[in-house]
Amino acid sequence: MTIVLGLGNPLRSDDGIGPAVIEWLRDRELPEGVTIADGGTAGLDLVSTLMGHRRAIIVDAAIMNRAPGEWVRFTPDAARLKNNDTQLSLHNAGLTEALALGAALGTLPDEVIIYGVQPAAIDWSIGLSAEAQRAVPLVGEAVLADIKAHA
Repeated sequence: MTIVLGLGNPLRSDDGIGPAVIEWLRDRELPEGVTIADGGTAGLDLVSTLMGHRRAIIVDAAIMNRAPGEWVRFTPDAARLKNNDTQLSLHNAGLTEALALGAALGTLPDEVIIYGVQPAAIDWSIGLSAEAQRAVPLVGEAVLADIKAHA
């Protein structure tokens, strides 16, 4: 069983990329056993959301010093190695702590994949930047291919 979880706050411009990709996926045919969910800014509640799934795909805005709208697929281990305690996700504390707690409790899915999208703007405004809007279908297609490759 796979969960695709979009993290972020649509009231903060490009921070809403995760929920936007989830909305894009709602209009697509997904294999049986795949759940999609808007995780908002759940923090440690992510532990219970991820529990019981074999695989998790998380989409979130991530500060990666890349061009706005550019996205990267990585694992939590790769993020920790590259990140070395600096902020990557805009929900770094919540996501990082949730993944660490889930690992300590032995409740994490066997596989966790993160799609990070470089934001152009994070402010108190509704709607994605043009760069993030262009990234939504690209990330959505990559997530779909990832899902189908493991179905």
